[in-house]
Amino acid sequence: MLRNRSKGIGYGFFEEGNFYPDFILWHIKNGVQHITFIDPKGIRNLDGQTDPKITFYHRIKEIEQLLGKPDVVLNSAIISNTQIQNVNWRGDWTETDFTGHNVFFQTEDGRYIDKIFNIYVSR
Repeated sequence: MLRNRSKGIGYGFFEEGNFYPDFILWHIKNGVQHITFIDPKGIRNLDGQTDPKITFYHRIKEIEQLLGKPDVVLNSAIISNTQIQNVNWRGDWTETDFTGHNVFFQTEDGRYIDKIFNIYVSR
């Protein structure tokens, strides 16, 4: 796990709302490099289900395809410190919907950490 450097120095994604994830998790499993960009943040006031930070989980897979390296897998995850019931824009989204977009709710039991590692297993 590496702390990403600040804007202008660290790794960012300008096309995705100038998104600079706070952490980069680099995990090698069976010779495959799994690089996950992780951003802990409150999501209460994001611009809804189409906010670039919410949809980045999909965009990073497009970037992965452009790399053309089968031994490099890119992912992203948001760790939300906002409780699900306090997300103003969630509509009928359940925790399963958020998990499907790699948005995990921070809990005292630390299960969100397991969920980040499970991205590799499920996809």
